[in-house]
Amino acid sequence: MSIVEKAMSRSQGERSRAAAAGSSALAPAPAAPDSHPPATTEGPPVAVRQGLAIEQFQALARDFRFLKRPVLARVFGLSRSGARSGNLVMITSDQPQAGKSFIALNLAGSMASERMMRVVLVDADPVRRTLSGRLGASDRKGLLELLSGEVARPGDVLLATDVESLYFMPAGQPRPDATELMASPRMDQVLKQFEDPNLIVILDSAPLLLSSEGRVLADHVHHALVVVEAGRSTASEVSQVLDLMRESSASVNVVLNKTPGGGSAGQHDYYYAY
Repeated sequence: MSIVEKAMSRSQGERSRAAAAGSSALAPAPAAPDSHPPATTEGPPVAVRQGLAIEQFQALARDFRFLKRPVLARVFGLSRSGARSGNLVMITSDQPQAGKSFIALNLAGSMASERMMRVVLVDADPVRRTLSGRLGASDRKGLLELLSGEVARPGDVLLATDVESLYFMPAGQPRPDATELMASPRMDQVLKQFEDPNLIVILDSAPLLLSSEGRVLADHVHHALVVVEAGRSTASEVSQVLDLMRESSASVNVVLNKTPGGGSAGQHDYYYAY
């Protein structure tokens, strides 16, 4: 039995008790053939659904469907671009406040609706820890404890959510050697445990121009979406980011966020560009 199966079995009792008590927690989706469900820790599911803009705005739900299709094509090696396949997708930005965590969360939620697929959303921004705070998991152990060896298995820090097939790994507690941990061989060992043809890992990374963590993470992933803000990010900054990403082997796409639109989604309008 794999570590993900063992950890999932630990969570079944909690989910069954929640269902019996009338809880709204969703049971895990049925496993796809020859695949293992992601691991989860015991406890109530993390409340993600209420924070998903795709659940509130139909136009955004449609746009994220458009955004995820070329990403999925790259993940599964179906893209005409010739990009290598692989299930590790990094979401980053040039500067803070560009909306990368918003993109990461809603893209993960949209991908989790795909049939026979599971998604692990990882807060890989150990300084700002935006997703951990937004999802009420800032005090939980996570990626950094896993990389330091304080936690032995991914299943001990993965959390089930109230979105079927979506799981969350917090950033963990801040520490000064975060960059070194993310650059270590242990990072490759951890990510290798998520190899599964029916699993996608989305890593919300630190901004590339203001941190070393994001640059280090780029060496470990297969694909990267770089979020830039319309009217704020300069051509020079975007060029710098693309130059940095050329040093990695990841396929790179750009998301232009917060474009003037005036639609129901307001400031979250975006345009997806290659």
